[in-house]
Amino acid sequence: MSIKIKGYLFTGPLPIDKTSRPANKAETVFAIVQKAGPSFAPSFQLMDLGRTGAEGVVFVQHPRAASWRTAEGVPAGIYLLDTTTQPEAAADLDRVVAEILATYTLPAVLK
Repeated sequence: MSIKIKGYLFTGPLPIDKTSRPANKAETVFAIVQKAGPSFAPSFQLMDLGRTGAEGVVFVQHPRAASWRTAEGVPAGIYLLDTTTQPEAAADLDRVVAEILATYTLPAVLK
C-alpha cells in the first residue's frame, strides 16, 4: 500500500521491529504513520518524519522509536519515500522533509 503525504508517494507500511535501511542503500525519507478507524474508512496519523541517514538505520533502535506506539501499545508502521519514481524528491531530501513539516505539526492527521 502507498500513501501520499504533501504530494509525495510513500510505500509501506513496514514493521518497525523488522525494518532497517542499510548504509549501502540510497538515503530516503521515512514517515511513521499510525492507521486507525474502521477498514472501510481508515484515518492516518503522521507521528514522525525524518531521513534515514547516510549511515543507515535500524528503526527499532532509533532514538525516537519508543514514541512510535499508541497508548494501547499498538506500533505504527514505517513508510519510505519512493525515490525511484520521484527523482526530484531524491535530489533534495531536506526540502521534502521541510515541506511536509511546514504543512503538518506532528502528530498530525493526514488529509
